[in-house]
Amino acid sequence: MMRIWAVSVLAVSALLMPADLEAREEKPVYMEAIMEEIATLRTLIEAQQRQIEELQNRTVTETAAAVTPGLPKAQAPPANVQATDLEKKVDTLSTGLAGFKLSGDFRFRADVQSRTGNAVAGPLQNVRSRYRVRLNADKDIDPKFRFHIQLSTGPYSTQTTNDQDFSAMAVKHPFSIAEVYVDYHPNPKVALRGGRMEEVFADNMRFLWDDDVRFNGFQQNATVGLGAKAFKTLEFRSGEYFLSNPNVAVLAPTSAYVSAGYPPGQKVRDANLFHPGLVIAGDLGMRWTHQTTADIQLYRNQNQIQLSSTAAGFPVVISNSSGLSLSGPIGAVGNATTTAGGAIYTAGRYQIARLAYRITNRGIRIGTRELPMYLDFQAARNVGTHRLRDAMMASANLGTVRQFGDVRFLYQYAIKDANSIIAQFTDDDLGTGATTNIAVHAIRFDLGLTRSLQWQNLFFIQAARRANDPSQQFFVPVQRGASTTYRYLGQLAFSF
Repeated sequence: MMRIWAVSVLAVSALLMPADLEAREEKPVYMEAIMEEIATLRTLIEAQQRQIEELQNRTVTETAAAVTPGLPKAQAPPANVQATDLEKKVDTLSTGLAGFKLSGDFRFRADVQSRTGNAVAGPLQNVRSRYRVRLNADKDIDPKFRFHIQLSTGPYSTQTTNDQDFSAMAVKHPFSIAEVYVDYHPNPKVALRGGRMEEVFADNMRFLWDDDVRFNGFQQNATVGLGAKAFKTLEFRSGEYFLSNPNVAVLAPTSAYVSAGYPPGQKVRDANLFHPGLVIAGDLGMRWTHQTTADIQLYRNQNQIQLSSTAAGFPVVISNSSGLSLSGPIGAVGNATTTAGGAIYTAGRYQIARLAYRITNRGIRIGTRELPMYLDFQAARNVGTHRLRDAMMASANLGTVRQFGDVRFLYQYAIKDANSIIAQFTDDDLGTGATTNIAVHAIRFDLGLTRSLQWQNLFFIQAARRANDPSQQFFVPVQRGASTTYRYLGQLAFSF
């Protein structure tokens, strides 16, 4: 088997080897690095082959010693240890060419959305296939700096998904930068990050953020030990994100920014998000842990977010910055506005305070398997307004998927009022058609098919909470009284 590996590597090396010195000089640096990695791998395999031959010779000697009195037995090194070491080295080289560690995932999804029509809201029936591909590359620049980049599919006009529909005839789908940042960690307790990244308090629970949303800016983490078992660590987190750059020194009366409440003749300033908070974690006995999170989101010039979701606004807010002419407004809506489909939020400010608590059991034995379990509770209030400003979620999870036969069960119940959190950034699966002004039951079941393949099933039952109230300048996309919305996501998720 090792000879086959050696022959294969030699063949690849021969294909990559330059024909002469001039060709070598013209090759880029990264190709030379890859060739060096292949040469290192070939040397390791040749050394292992020699060790195997020595082991075989020692086995013959031991056999002879067994039948020839006085001939000493040779002590052979354990072959399984050598093979394991070589396998680890091969894995390191194959996933770390030129110093980059490569990984990714592919998800194939069936997506069913359904709602019957009535006098309040029209019908919804959308059955489609979708896929998502993400490729990651990570490199330790030195012991204190790490570089990361992620390339992903996804339509440019939808910031809450990296999924791509099976549509558009045979036209190629976009593949773009989803994440890119540099991480600085002078010691294990401090980390600073800058670039395009996941939000500093993202937890993949579908409460505050959609799991595909990424922000441009900076974030910081610092952890201190508390000494007590029940409260072991205190982590401070902060994120500062740049949401827009209008670059308008004097606003013209005909500009789309006027519809978002900006007075003509004045400067239009950036929209920003500042998000500080803390996390306290500790142990409750041998098998239980718990964690408490407190944070606040502070938005500035938030009406620009809603403006990007209007036909008149997205060209000036989004297209001017991205350098692309998008096909339509930014999706994911649900917040109350002062006019129907308008660009001004009913809430005067978005200052969202949140408190979250999670208690986790490391594993409950059921049959031959240990299933991790957690209960998670989150509550948020927009203290920048006084009406319909609350959101909450309760979650119960049993199990996790790591290998074949593993299972996971998750139940969630969530309420997100129309003025509670920013609709354009929160989850668009839990909220189908409208991501706020909703109450939702969510059920999930995952099954491990292999170590790197899962079958995932998600089911959502969604109802609208409030109707329009013109006397309060309160207008929502989907009103109370609309029929219940149902959504099913069945998907195969591969990781590599």
